[in-house]
Amino acid sequence: MDQLQGSGYDDVIECPYEKSHQIRKSRMQTHITKCKKNHKDLNYMKCPFNEIHFVPKKDLEVHKRECPDRGLFERYKYDISTPAPIQHTKNVITPEESYAPVSDDECWDSYDDKPYDPSEQIKNRNVIRKCMGKTPSEKKAFKEAERLRLQEHRNMDL
Repeated sequence: MDQLQGSGYDDVIECPYEKSHQIRKSRMQTHITKCKKNHKDLNYMKCPFNEIHFVPKKDLEVHKRECPDRGLFERYKYDISTPAPIQHTKNVITPEESYAPVSDDECWDSYDDKPYDPSEQIKNRNVIRKCMGKTPSEKKAFKEAERLRLQEHRNMDL
């Protein structure tokens, strides 16, 4: 039993829909969405304090009072140790004041380079190309031209 501790077996919980399903806590939400589809007849509701707690609708109010994760929620809700956000009224910078236009002389439209065309680049390589969007007769001609092109590449490599 000592070998199993720390290896992921300590955080295994049972599926609310199917008691024979033993799922790791980290995977429970994914499992529940899948298992819920198989058990549409069960009317289960999600606990407001924990996303992986699903209980029968008739027991939801009891579960809300006794949920072990309710304490975490209550501590967060009524925690007064965290200070309230400070309201800054002086030295507030408005977007108009902080905007400083930057001069940029770069213009991408002024380059004379041709755009990259992958079909042009691949014509001179020993790679099988695929013919798409053509009629059957055009495909047949393309395949024949490809066969000849690849044969020339193989002859050049020898």
